Amino acid sequence: MIEPVALVNKQLVASGFGRAAESYDGAAHFQQQVAAEVYQRIPESLHPGVVVDLGSGTGMHTARLLDEYSAALVIGCDLSWGMLKHAKSRCSMANWCGGDAEALPFRNGSVDLVFSSLAIQWCDAFERVLSEVYRVMRPGGCFVFSTLCEGTLGELHHAWQGVDDFEHVNPYPAFEEHHQAISQSGFEVESLDLIPHQVFYNRLGELTRELEALGANTLTVERRQGLMTPGRYRALQQGYEMFRNDQKLLPATYQVLFSVLRKKG
Repeated sequence: MIEPVALVNKQLVASGFGRAAESYDGAAHFQQQVAAEVYQRIPESLHPGVVVDLGSGTGMHTARLLDEYSAALVIGCDLSWGMLKHAKSRCSMANWCGGDAEALPFRNGSVDLVFSSLAIQWCDAFERVLSEVYRVMRPGGCFVFSTLCEGTLGELHHAWQGVDDFEHVNPYPAFEEHHQAISQSGFEVESLDLIPHQVFYNRLGELTRELEALGANTLTVERRQGLMTPGRYRALQQGYEMFRNDQKLLPATYQVLFSVLRKKG
């Protein structure tokens, strides 16, 4: 079994995203773009009776799934009660439940479609997520998702290396590790793609404020504590400047894995 890259502090994950519930959608332009690509990958031939939005967050994608599959039971499932409270206030027609992707609160063989966009990277072990989704899925059902791979926010990681020796950017498994876990999961692979996405900023502060608004700061167990002093921030800025492109913009690269997996049936 592949060991997780780092232990995730799930209490920090839940509280961090809960605090960001009000600001999340206003900062989540990249996340919305990725989710739109995940939607496009849902097989048209699938007519689900039960749909789970795994890592439902503010409920934006759950509401879209509810519109698309109005005859289905649509459930938003998230680790953060703060996010769930916010989501329920904006979409009362969906069903909501708290739950960990590595220990799903659903019966065996009860779900037809699990949709998840940029959520399962906050889990300890991708293998356990696959095992749980496989368990709750009916034969013929699909797991359609995106997650992040090694190299994500590599520019920010490199810039921090010039400041101190602590880990400031969440580590993610390599694509090959995801591929191996999927090959051992029992799922049939309908698609599996690694697609880099870049987001551009005028100043480093735009990126760091966006990550804070998303609740997506470093949330691993080994998270460094302490204040950002002016001197440290200047050093971080100087380190990031080497990535400024010909259009005088600073890139932030995300390595996004997209996949459609089907349970044999």
